[in-house]
Order: sequence, then C-alpha cells, then structure tokens
Amino acid sequence: MKKNSGKTDIIIVLVILALIGTAVTVHLVRKNRDKKAADSARKTTITAEECNGRKIGILTGTNMEQESFDHFPDSEYFYYDGYPNLNTALLNGTIDAYLGDEPALKSIHSAEPKIDYIRQSLTNNKYSFAFRKDDPEEAALCKQFNEFLAKANADGTIAEIDSIWFGADESKKVVDMSDLTDRNGTIHVVTTSTDEPFSYIKDNKNVGYDIDVVVRFCREYGYALELGDVDFAARIPALASGKYEFTTSMNVTPEREEEVMFSDPVSEGGIVIAVRAEELSPDEEVRSRPFSYYAENGKIGAITGGLYEVEILKRFPDSDVLQFNAQPDLAVALGEGKIDAFTCPLSSAKDFMKENSDLTYLYETFMEIPYGIAFQKADGENELRDSFNAYLAELKADGTYDEIVKKWFGDDEAAKTVDIPESGSRTLRYITASTMQPYSYIKDGKNAGLEVDLLAGFCREMGYGLSIDNAEFGSLIAGVSSGTYDIASGTIMITEERAQSVDFSDVYYTTDAVVVVRKENTVREEKSFIAELKDSFNKNFIREDRWKLIAEGIGTTCFITLLSALFGTVLAFLVCMFRRTGSRLANLISNIYVKLLQGTPMVVLLMILYYIVFGKSGISAAWVAVIGFSLNFGAYTSEIMRSGIESIDGGQREAALALGYTENQAFFRFIFPQAAVRFLPVYRGEVITLLKGTSVVGYIAIQDLTKMSDIIRSRTYEAFFPLIVTAVIYFILAWVLALALRLILNRIDPKHRRKKQHPAKEAA
Repeated sequence: MKKNSGKTDIIIVLVILALIGTAVTVHLVRKNRDKKAADSARKTTITAEECNGRKIGILTGTNMEQESFDHFPDSEYFYYDGYPNLNTALLNGTIDAYLGDEPALKSIHSAEPKIDYIRQSLTNNKYSFAFRKDDPEEAALCKQFNEFLAKANADGTIAEIDSIWFGADESKKVVDMSDLTDRNGTIHVVTTSTDEPFSYIKDNKNVGYDIDVVVRFCREYGYALELGDVDFAARIPALASGKYEFTTSMNVTPEREEEVMFSDPVSEGGIVIAVRAEELSPDEEVRSRPFSYYAENGKIGAITGGLYEVEILKRFPDSDVLQFNAQPDLAVALGEGKIDAFTCPLSSAKDFMKENSDLTYLYETFMEIPYGIAFQKADGENELRDSFNAYLAELKADGTYDEIVKKWFGDDEAAKTVDIPESGSRTLRYITASTMQPYSYIKDGKNAGLEVDLLAGFCREMGYGLSIDNAEFGSLIAGVSSGTYDIASGTIMITEERAQSVDFSDVYYTTDAVVVVRKENTVREEKSFIAELKDSFNKNFIREDRWKLIAEGIGTTCFITLLSALFGTVLAFLVCMFRRTGSRLANLISNIYVKLLQGTPMVVLLMILYYIVFGKSGISAAWVAVIGFSLNFGAYTSEIMRSGIESIDGGQREAALALGYTENQAFFRFIFPQAAVRFLPVYRGEVITLLKGTSVVGYIAIQDLTKMSDIIRSRTYEAFFPLIVTAVIYFILAWVLALALRLILNRIDPKHRRKKQHPAKEAA
C-alpha cells in the first residue's frame, strides 16, 4: 500500500508541476507579446518625404512617372504594367513604394492588408473617359455621354455609383448587362481589367465603377456594349486605331489632352504613395478600416452552422474562414492571435469588449440580421408559431417588449433573471445555444437571455411548461426539423433556406453584425503572475458558483462513460459469442456491424441516433449518448476480445475436452480467462479512449464536462483556466479509471494471485 501511495503522490506532484509550468509559460508569452506591442506603439508613421531615395515603382504609361520624378528625384525607378505587378514587387521587397490613384489604392488596401498608403495626396486629379479627337461622330458621342453624366449627377445616380464601388458592401458590386439592346448600335469600349475599383473581373464578369457608368449610359441610350481589355499603356493607341469609340476613365493631363478628347469628369481623387503596411502605425485607423482589410488575406472566425461564413465567402471568395462552435471561442482565438477578425452581433461585440479591453469592432456594418424563433414545420397553419407571434405583437404594443430588451442590453446584472415555468398543460421542448450572450446564455447556473425571457413569458401566458436543453449552434435547426424539439433559438438568422426546414416566428429582434478585431499596439496593465492567477480563478470558478457547473459536468461524463463501458462490454462479448457459432451469416452480420461502427465518426453517429433514430421517441440525450457510445465501444472491444481469444493455443481446448469438459465449460473455465489476461491491457486503453471521446456529446444537447467548460468560457472569455482545469480533471478521471481496471486485471490474473499467495516462493 505504501508503494502504491508513493506512486500516487508522484503523479499528483507531476500534474501540479505541469499545471504551474503551463501557467508560467502562458504568462511569459503574454508578457512578451505586450512588450512587443508597446515597442510597436513607439513607431512613427512614415511620411511622403521619407520615400525620397527609396526604390519607387512606376505604372507604365501613366502620369505617375512625372510625379515620381518631381517628388522623389533621388530615387531609383522601376517600371511595371498594371497594379498587380506593382503590388507583387512591393510585397516581395523589389520596390519600397509606388504612386497610385487614391481610389485604386483604397481598393487594393482593402483586398491586400499588407499594402497600405500614406494619407497625404501628392496631387488632385480628375478622372474622365477619353474619346478620339477630330472625329465628328466621336464628338457627338462624347456630347451625349456628357449629357448622361449631367443627368446622373443631378438625379443622384453618380452618388449611388460612388457608394457602391467605393463602399465595402461586396454584394452590391455587380453590373447587369443582360437588358442592353442594340436598337441604336453597339458601343466598343476599351478598358484595363486590373484597375480595381474602376474596372476589374469579379465572378468571371467585367465589373467596376467605370463599367457601371458605361452600362447605365448604354441602357439609357439604347446601345449594346462590347468591351476590349488591354494594358493601361495601350488604351490610347487602341482608341486611336479606330477599333473603339472610347476608353474607361483615366487621369486628365495636358499631354493626354493633346492626344484624346476627354469627357466631363466622372470622379476626382489624388495620387498617393503605396507602401507596405508594416511601415505605418495604424492604431488610429483600426476601426475605420473596411472588413476587406482583414477578409482577403487574414483568418476570419465564424460560428459553425451560422450564415456569417456564407456571407463572408460570398463577398470575399478567397477568404480563409475558420469555424468555431461558440462566440467565446472566437473572442479567445482573436485575443491570442489565432484569427484576425470575426463577425458577430453588435451587442455581443460590446459584451466582449467589457471583458477584454484589447478588442474593438469596425465602424463598418457587416450586415443586418433579423432574428427569429424556429418552430417545427407544420403542413398548414402553425398554431404554436402563430400564438407566439400574437404574444410578441402584444408585448410590442404595450411597451413590455422594450422593457425586456432594455433589461438584457442594460448594465443592471441583478435584473437579468428569468422565471422559467417547469410544468403546465403542455411542456414545450426547447433547444438553444447557451453561449450567445445576451440573447441566450448561462447565468448563475441557469438559462438566461432575451430569447429565453421571451419564450418563458410566452409559456406562462399559455399555461405551458418549458424544458430547456443546451447544444452547439449547428444542432439547433436539426433539433427542430427532426421533431426532437418544439422550439429552437440562439441568434438564428431568418433565411429562405432555413425556412424550408422550420417555421420562423416574426422577427423578434434586428441587429447589426459587426467585425471584431484586436486593438493594435495595446499595452496591458501589468499584473503579477499571482494576481493574474487569482483574478482568473475567481472569475472562472468562484463568481456565480461556476464550480458547480464543473461538478455537474463531471457527473454527466462519468455517467455516460461507465454505462457505455458496461453495456459496450456486454455487447462486445455477445458479438464474440455470435461469431463462435461458426455460421457464415453470423460472421457476415458481425463484420458489417464492426466495420460500420468503426467507420462512422462518433459525432455523426450521435447526431443520427439523436435526431433521426430516436428523434421523436422522448429518450433523453444522455441515454442516446450511452446507446451510441455502447455501440461504438462494443464494435472496437469485440475485435479486441476476438484477438485475445484467437491467441490462445487450440491445444488448451482439446485438452479440456479430453478431460471431459463440455465445449462451454472449456471456453469459460480455460480459454476465456487466459484470453482476458491478454486483452484486458488493451481493453483498459479503450475505456480511457471512451472517456475522452465523450467530450463530443455537447453536439446533442448534453452538458458534460467539456460543455460546461464552454459555458464558463462563454461568460468569462478566458480559455486558460477552464481548459486547463478540464484537461486536469480528464487526466484524474482517466487515472482513477485506469487504476480501477488494473486492480480488476490483477484480481483475475493467475500469476498475480500466485505471487500474492506465495511471495517467498515467487521471489526464490
């Protein structure tokens, strides 16, 4: 006993040392990161004058050449065709800067965050379309175009085009040419399709500011349109050749006016200097940046099963979108630098900022979100949904709704409670994502939030009870559409696609989605390691008695693990016995069962069982998890048992039969005990794997140890303590379980029993 106790003490000491070591490492990493941020904050912004003497890139065929000579006489010049080549040269260090039109540089900066520009214009320019000189037909066309521009400026069309192509809403950046007619002929226009935002290719179609203007002009005057694409320097020669009627816009310069006839100005802007973003100190600009600054080349976080990812990829197809199960995971990942931004409701962003002063959000509104409550889809009229809509309308009419909203979006934490009716004439089964503060979350160990408050009030009004299960966001729609639940909520955006699976209530709340980013060059308040440790422990476990959530989660995890191991072992043994019958059919059925279960991911199996097989049965999620893990454990363990049995020499069976034992007696008294000694060490490892595998049960609305950790993180926005403590608890549970299985193994191992009964003989 003393020997075993010593081993236990060593293991516990090692675990404590590992925990302390991890904490120290995290503290040092954060401290080093903050030091770098402080050093970065002392950097000054590069000025236009400081570019003189550097390597300057020039866009061939533009007036950027003369401006470069005038402003940077001591520099070395490099010529490139098109902005893409300039950008590549700038990023790889071949050049240090280049001149460009400010609208173009804004677009480039949005698309490539590593490229920025100095907010100091070198010139003020006008951009106009160019027509051939000394050509009466061209002059008439130019006059017609100027009439169109005058009208477009007067009626706000140009302002609308400005907002589209110089704005951040990518969904609006489309040009529809399908309705153009050729009743007055065809216009041939030459452009450069690398001149974003004026003219470029998007979704394999010509789009851009200039293209939009031209298409509207053609639609107004009954022209068909054909576009030609050449390098910028070839535009004027292409126009002079007579193949085209006019070109898309360019800077108006005296030299060009000698070659072509310009229209009235379409837009104005200045020439600015593009540099690598790392040379700027952009703290003051963070919130004014467009989302494209982060979306094109950064890592963007999104909730699994949400629609933010779809919208992000719709606007920025090449974005690197990483999925997370809950909003708190997004905040933690952003704070640690694993992602560069994420999207969420404005109210959630403000909650994140309360807990983490290093985070902020962009001024740009990502999208508008209408939230609804999801109900089981009905063939005809949905009485439950309609009753809720009527209740919601009454709340809005008498002002109660405004009070409820004010409560959950206000600062009075004491008022944020919900009285949930547990019983009534009917109990509604309600599934929600409990990490969506302030809409649906866990407070003081109970469900709270705007959505929960609305549904609880509705149930009280109707005399219903409300049974609540918490799950990952991705499981909400599936839970209702499968019939497992009556209602789902958790900041579910109303969409046509989702409406095919569920019936949505009227919009209960509309909010703006914003983009959360890190503040740059933020210097944190210095705290001692002990002080940080104390604050984190208090926030994660003492406040609101959050340790009780961990205790409840441990109980759920142990319940699922032990019952699954028990039932799975019985199932595995029965499968082995089934195979021992020698029937080909038995072997075929057993093989199909084993291969099917081994080849199906556990999460998928759980969701199939919960939402399809037992969707309307009323069986609790915990028992569904036990069934699923028992089936999975039985498949793996049956193979382990079979291997152990087959490893026993066949002579053992023959000897037992020769001594007069029956087939079953030979197996159970001689074969199986020896096989058990051989397969139990592997079996023990499989049980430990089962324990760790139960961490995925949160997908089917079970609040196990891992899920409780997620819930705590959803309130504190800290990853360190909840995750480390969860890992340590899993380690302790696995160690205790392994120790218990080892004792069982020792009890049935004949060699161990003989050694215990005759220690002197064994020693000799």
